[in-house]
Amino acid sequence: MNSTIKNTLELSVSELSDSIKSLIEENFGYIRVRGEIGRVSIPASGHIYFDLKDNDSVISGIIWKGNSKNLEIQPEEGLEVICTGKVTTYKGQSKYQIIVDKVQPAGLGALMALLEKRKKLLADEGLFSENLKKDIPYLPKTIGVITSPTGSVIRDIIHRISERFPVHIIVWPVRVQGETCPDEVVDALNGFDLINQSGLPSPDLIIVARGGGSVEDLWGFNDEKVVRAVSRSKIPIISAIGHETDTTLIDLASDLRAPTPTAAAEKAVPVRIDLINNINEINTRLKNSILRNIKDREFQSNKVFKSFPKINNILKTPTQKLDNLSLRHIFSLKSSINIIDEKFLNISKSLKFSLLNKRVNFAQDKFLVRVKSLETNISYFLKTIKSRLNMSSGVLSALNHEKVLRRGFAIVINKNSKLVRTSKGLKNKENLKIKLSNNDILKVKTNLKE
Repeated sequence: MNSTIKNTLELSVSELSDSIKSLIEENFGYIRVRGEIGRVSIPASGHIYFDLKDNDSVISGIIWKGNSKNLEIQPEEGLEVICTGKVTTYKGQSKYQIIVDKVQPAGLGALMALLEKRKKLLADEGLFSENLKKDIPYLPKTIGVITSPTGSVIRDIIHRISERFPVHIIVWPVRVQGETCPDEVVDALNGFDLINQSGLPSPDLIIVARGGGSVEDLWGFNDEKVVRAVSRSKIPIISAIGHETDTTLIDLASDLRAPTPTAAAEKAVPVRIDLINNINEINTRLKNSILRNIKDREFQSNKVFKSFPKINNILKTPTQKLDNLSLRHIFSLKSSINIIDEKFLNISKSLKFSLLNKRVNFAQDKFLVRVKSLETNISYFLKTIKSRLNMSSGVLSALNHEKVLRRGFAIVINKNSKLVRTSKGLKNKENLKIKLSNNDILKVKTNLKE
C-alpha cells in the first residue's frame, strides 16, 4: 500500500483544482436547479452573488453583470426559483458554484408568497395609508401618461380623453414588462415631478397603465422601487394595471385605482357635453330662482303698499289748506298795495320843485366848503411829511459807513462774514478781512499775545 502511494502522481494545488473543475464541467452541462434564494449581494462590479438552498444544502450562484439585465425577475431573498446555468468551480476558495443565465419563479405560489411578504412590509411603513392619498383634480389641464408607446392601451387612453374632454397629454414611453420595466417607470415618475425645470408644462395628473397579463408580466409593477416612487410623487396618480381582477402593489400606493386603462381615462376627465348640460341646467335653475325671488318680493311689496293709505287721500287736506292760505295771501297783498299807493300819492302832493331846488343848493354849498377844507389839510400834511423826510435823509447821510471809512476807519469781518468789534472770542491765526474806504479788502491772520 505504501508503495502504491509512493508511485502516485504528485499534483500541485492548482493542478488538482483544474482537474476537479474539468471533471465537474465535463460531467455537468447546463442544468436546472430549484431552491430558495438566500443571501443576495450586488457589489460595485454589478455582478450578482447569491445562495441557492433547500432544507439540507446550499450552493453558491453567480449572475454576471451582462446577464443580469436580461433576467425575467431579479433574485430576492426568500423567493423560490428555478435557476438555469452551468456548474463550475472557483479554485480560489475550492468551492463549486453555478453560473446562472436564467432565473424563473418556481410556480405562481412562490411569486404570490413574495408578493404578500412585500405587501406587508410596505403596508407596515404606511405607504398604502389613505392619509397619503392626494385628491384627483376635476379638470386637469395636462395629463401625463406612463405606458408603452405602442399597443392599444395608449390609443384607448388618448381616444377616450379626446372624446370626453380634450386636454394636453404628455406620453412618457416605458417598457411595461421585463427586467428594465421598474427602473423605467421610476425614471418616468421622477421625470414628471421635475419636468417643469425643462420648460415643459408639469402635468396635473399622471396615469400609469398597461394591459392585462400574467402575474409574471405584471411583476414590474409590484417592484418596491416603483411603489416608493408612486408614494412620494408630488402629482396625483391613477393606476390602471391589467384588468379589473388584477391587483398590483402600485394600485395600493396610487391615489386612485382604475380597473382598466380606459376606465382611468374616464376617471381623469369628465364628459364635456355632460358638463355643458349641467352648467346650462344650473344656469336655468338659477334664472328661475331669481325670477321666483323677484315675483315673491313684488307680491310682498304690493301687500305692503296696499296697507298704506292712497297718496291723494293723504294730500287732500293739506292741499285744501294751502289753497285757503294762498287766497288769503293774495287778498292781503292787494290790500297792502292799495295802502302803499295811497301813501305815495299823499307824499307826492306835498313835494314842490322850489323846495327841492333850495335843498339841493344848500347841499352843494356845504359840499364845496368841505372840499376846500380838505385841500388845505392835505397840503399841510404833505409839507410836514417832506420836512421829516429831509431831516431823516440828513441823519442817514451822517451815519453812512462809507463816510466813516473815508475818515480813516476800517471794517473787520471774520470768516463767517460777521463784524468783529473786539478781540474777545478771536482765535490765534484766525483769518480776518479788513475792508477800506476804496472797497479794497485785506486778508490778515490774528496774532494774539497772552
